[in-house]
Amino acid sequence: MKRYSHLVHLLLLMCVLLVGACSNSVWDEVPSPITSFIEQYYPGSGVKSFTQNTDGYKVKITNGASLSFDTEYSWTFIDGNGVRLPEVLVYNQLPPALYNYLQGIEQQADVYAMNRDSAFYTLTMHDTVITYDIATGKISYPDGKTIES
Repeated sequence: MKRYSHLVHLLLLMCVLLVGACSNSVWDEVPSPITSFIEQYYPGSGVKSFTQNTDGYKVKITNGASLSFDTEYSWTFIDGNGVRLPEVLVYNQLPPALYNYLQGIEQQADVYAMNRDSAFYTLTMHDTVITYDIATGKISYPDGKTIES
């Protein structure tokens, strides 16, 4: 009986070590402003990969989007990887004039990727790309069509 007791203790110790090893995940490496962003817009998602370089951070959500953030933790690129971005994300993260335009053409739920820099927001839609000029508020399409917002 004593022999089995040692075996049980050994198995319990191995289980504790395994659980401890699993808790040290990629999620633990991600800075808290980025984890807050992910929890807000992709609740319940895990992080498949995380990398940091001099330009910022890249995160791949498990079975989900790819995200890029600058060194100040502001998103610079969000790619749904073939899946539409959450509408609440589009609503909260785009300038109101651009979101209102999308809503007016009933495309607010059809954004597959968003990119932004200091001058432009670029949205990848199902069948086109929309660019929003931050300075002028103009919205343009690849065919040259321009809309005043």
